[in-house]
Amino acid sequence: MARRIPIRRKLAAALAIPIAALLVVAGLEVLQSTSDANEVKEQTDLATASIGPSGIINSLQNERNYASLWLLGFERAVQLPVENFDEAKQATDDAIASFRADIERKGREVEATYASALEALDGLTELRQQVDTYEGERTPSNTDQSDPNFVGYTEMVAGLFDANTQVALAIDDPVLRRGVELTDLASRQTDVIARTIRSLLLPGVTGNALLDTPPELAEASGLFSQVVDNESQVQSLGAGVYGPPARRLKEDNEATGFIPLVQKTIDDAGEVPLNGILETVDVDQDTAWYGFRHRVEDILLDRAGDLNAAADRTRIWFIVLAAVAVAVAVGVTWLVSRSITRPLRSLTRQATVMADHRLPEAVLDILDTPLGEDVEVPEVDPVAVHTRDEVSDVAEALNTVQDSALDLAVEQAVLRRNIADSFVYLGRRNQNLLGRQLDFITELETNETNPDTLSNLFRLDHLATRMRRNAESLLVLAGVEPPRKWAAPVRLTDVIRAALGEVEDYQRVTVRGVEPATIVGAAAADLAHLLAELI
Repeated sequence: MARRIPIRRKLAAALAIPIAALLVVAGLEVLQSTSDANEVKEQTDLATASIGPSGIINSLQNERNYASLWLLGFERAVQLPVENFDEAKQATDDAIASFRADIERKGREVEATYASALEALDGLTELRQQVDTYEGERTPSNTDQSDPNFVGYTEMVAGLFDANTQVALAIDDPVLRRGVELTDLASRQTDVIARTIRSLLLPGVTGNALLDTPPELAEASGLFSQVVDNESQVQSLGAGVYGPPARRLKEDNEATGFIPLVQKTIDDAGEVPLNGILETVDVDQDTAWYGFRHRVEDILLDRAGDLNAAADRTRIWFIVLAAVAVAVAVGVTWLVSRSITRPLRSLTRQATVMADHRLPEAVLDILDTPLGEDVEVPEVDPVAVHTRDEVSDVAEALNTVQDSALDLAVEQAVLRRNIADSFVYLGRRNQNLLGRQLDFITELETNETNPDTLSNLFRLDHLATRMRRNAESLLVLAGVEPPRKWAAPVRLTDVIRAALGEVEDYQRVTVRGVEPATIVGAAAADLAHLLAELI
């Protein structure tokens, strides 16, 4: 026997494939949105990580500038962000530690980008010892100590610049990439400005205090050209969200007068105005290139936060939509399954009740209608399902079958009634004729004296009695009570002898040992008839 598979399971199997496909598509979309969010985070991590090197560069530049000026005895000629060398070192160490912790949080890609630059910072110990252990005179002519120290710091800064350049190339978002480029350009510009001032200070404090030799002019002109080019690049890149910082930078730079003064010094190729040049870069941390870098970094951080928030919102929306889609699919599947299986279960239950109880009982009621009464179709509840689909059609078909069965039962009952009426009619006619025949035979037996003739009459009387029993059987089959009844009680022996008189071979039956009991007269004829059939 084949295993029974419920419709609910078949529906679940049929809908499992589209639901699984929906789950796969939803999962892929969620994974894609998560991947996009991770990619955006990687991009923003790279972009925001570039701020860290800017802070290190700024601290290194401050430490370098203070060390170089301190070795030359000019540390009080310029307003620097640090008061002494210890403060400068501490600021650099704090910036490096903060940056290392930041890139560790942001993953291996960021760490790999800045690995070589951070390794180069191990040379800080030697450069600092040169300053901490110096006990000689600090005069403008002490270039043998300040120049190598300056160059050493500059090489470390150059490594950080190169790492930032790699970061800018790896960023796809134009706003983030431009922000990284601008912060990198601002850091480079402060470095180039410091190197330009150094190229002017060296001839100004040594030799004839004039900027007049070709090597000196070439170095100063090359560095100054980078300053001018960086200024131009910032103004060309400073558009959109970076427009206000760029305009503020232009105003600050025009106010300092650094570019016109250096340009005039190089063009004149004469005496270097040391005090004037140092005064042009004597600005606070919120002005010129320092302030520009801070403002760009703020915009960069805001943009990174917006991108991460947008990516997270998109990912969450995808997750929510995927969950809603799957929930709707499962809910619809459950509702569809329920809308099919519930009517089917109801139909099965009602059909079972109809087949086992309702219809058989109604048919029996019809068939058991007493003689003389009209055959009526009983009220039978129909099979009812509240749907408008094929299940409703099956219910209607079952109701049609039920009605047909009841109609057939009525027809059968009517047929049985007609047959019974025929039996009654024939039985009563036969009874009437047989009764008259028995009376006539009895009359002949009374007047006959010839033994042979009398024997034949007895035989004829016995045959008539048997025919009367058959006629009464017809009436019994028709459900009509026999007309022969006794009012007084009848002895059991007489009932048995009456039964023997209605069978063919009554001679073969011997009656003996019968209890002296009596039978109610109303039941005597029926009992005699029953005994005759049994004998």
